Amino acid sequence: MFRSTRLLTVLSLLVVAGLIFSACTPAATPTAAPEVKPTTAPQVQPTKAPEVKPTEPPPPPPTAEPVGRKSKDPTVFNYLKFGDPETLDPHIDYESAGIGILFNIYEGLIVYDGAEPLKFVPQLAKAIPEPVTADDGSVTYTWEIIDGVKFHNGDDLTTEDVAYSFWRSMLLGDPNTPAFLLLQAFFDVDDATQLVDPEGNLVGDPEALKSADAATLEAACQRVKDAVTFDETKRTVTMKLVHPWGPFLPTLAGGAWATIMDKKWNVENGDWDGDCKTWQNFYGIPTESGILRDKTNGTGPYMLDKWEPEQEVVLIANPNYRKGEAVIKRAVYKNVQEFGTRFAALQAGDADAIDLGSVADRVQMDTLVAEDCDINTGECQPTDNPNGILRAYKGRLPLTRTDIIFIFDTGENSPYIGSGKLDGQGIPPTFFQDLHVRRAFNYCFDYDTYIQDVQLGEGVRSLAVTLPGQPGYDGTPIYEHDLAKCEEEFKLAEWKAEDGTSLWDIGFYMQIGYNAGNTGRQAIAEILAQNIGQVNSSFFISPLALPWPLFLRTRQQFGMFTSGWIEDIHDPHNWYVPFLTANGTYSFRAKMPKELTDKYAPYIADGVRETDLAKRAVIYSELNKLVHEDAPFIILSLAPSKHYEPLYLKGWYEGLNRNPLVNEWYFYEFSKD
Repeated sequence: MFRSTRLLTVLSLLVVAGLIFSACTPAATPTAAPEVKPTTAPQVQPTKAPEVKPTEPPPPPPTAEPVGRKSKDPTVFNYLKFGDPETLDPHIDYESAGIGILFNIYEGLIVYDGAEPLKFVPQLAKAIPEPVTADDGSVTYTWEIIDGVKFHNGDDLTTEDVAYSFWRSMLLGDPNTPAFLLLQAFFDVDDATQLVDPEGNLVGDPEALKSADAATLEAACQRVKDAVTFDETKRTVTMKLVHPWGPFLPTLAGGAWATIMDKKWNVENGDWDGDCKTWQNFYGIPTESGILRDKTNGTGPYMLDKWEPEQEVVLIANPNYRKGEAVIKRAVYKNVQEFGTRFAALQAGDADAIDLGSVADRVQMDTLVAEDCDINTGECQPTDNPNGILRAYKGRLPLTRTDIIFIFDTGENSPYIGSGKLDGQGIPPTFFQDLHVRRAFNYCFDYDTYIQDVQLGEGVRSLAVTLPGQPGYDGTPIYEHDLAKCEEEFKLAEWKAEDGTSLWDIGFYMQIGYNAGNTGRQAIAEILAQNIGQVNSSFFISPLALPWPLFLRTRQQFGMFTSGWIEDIHDPHNWYVPFLTANGTYSFRAKMPKELTDKYAPYIADGVRETDLAKRAVIYSELNKLVHEDAPFIILSLAPSKHYEPLYLKGWYEGLNRNPLVNEWYFYEFSKD
């Protein structure tokens, strides 16, 4: 059976030989386009991803307790992962490498009630208020703030700090940040610049914003401040929304964008001082030059000790935390690209937790499991592995998925699209604006191989951009792996070379990007490259891995990239906005054409305002069919998550960590035997 030699070699070395050798990630260099070869009719054979063979750990001496059953230091938690935070500014960070760190440092008004993704309890608020609806349709929440809270530097928490934090989160973030989550709830806009220019001409353009009319800028800021007011005497913060917003409480609990910062400390460090005359000067500052990129001062149980980019982030317990000092005194996030190195550290007891590069890595992890546990009851049963050092929980609700995102306009100077022309040596920047090209790629991808060989048969095809069980999901049509239809769509493509030669006859070359260390995404890129080469030997795709922060900054320059989305709130709106709106996290970067975002907008707006689930399902069902027809990305599959932890760790199952929306680890709940 046909097997991609490159795919086999790359993934086999990552998963097996990586247990012995540790490799450094090379500098990311665009690959040169290959010499164009004459097109020949390809022999179509099934795609086969590499077999993943578990590596057996060496047996311990007969009389010795297995290494890793006891913690080497019960006060330190060592977490080995791949990828560095983009920033530690809680209102700007919007990626998975930073959010877990920030969850330990900062706090919000409310937080999840243990493992429940749709239940909440107060954190910095005394109680969760009932909303009050006015005659004009607006909704008001009045929060009473608890006393006796101090920031890490000793400053007292004030109600002004709370209000200021919401002003800042809404006003300073561009479309690369989570600002839209609050702005949509409060004002029904995606970006603060739309309060200045409702047509959206200033979105994501800091310099243009600074040139706007001063009075209009100040008035926009004042609208935000009027929507979130404070009264220090009553110890209250009042929030006014323009209309009811169903996912408002999930939005407040969902992430660092709604956490509270110390206004006084922010200003002392050069950040915005809350003056409406100057907010535009702080809008859209690139993360790499952000004022508070590497500084933190929260109210949470952990404080930042140090951040050495691309090396490690170290947190230390807050000795003055109002609920008592944490048992785990030091949490160390180490950036280790190779799974084999991370796995070896776990075996040796030098790591308490590690990131997996893909579902396939569970094969190795399962060789260390001593207890299999029920995610619903918490009951554990011993395995037949007396040398195991881990317990495992299977079947946790998956609230994340990785897909392939098409870029509709890479820009003229992209280093990842070869020549930048349709000449067999590259692609034009707007290559994926051709509907037939997008559909061809959807038909070419071998979904079953990905599910069976990379997701170990545990994956289930996604029907829509949203999740199973959400309204409108069921019944959505999907693309199947069909090389004949792939070929047919490529031949229907409107692209032609300067001499009139068709896309099918001249071929193309491009690179597909993914973040280094994520072997699951590497497999996706390799499978697609192989499939495309099968349908036409003049079609070339070269996968390219980049370090996480660089990948985040440059992925919109690729013709396409593979990346994932983790729910902020458990609601379909949190999938449609980032993927389908004009200013969405992915659609904005992808330069999705206005004709598409305008088409989707009424469905998204109607769906989020509708409270009847059956009516919501009808709206979203129609939207999902439109998305299928337009094929703006390749929607892949979901696999149930599996949690691994050392036998000596206590506290994961009982608290917030089991919540599927809590990313990574909340160390305050942990202790070790």
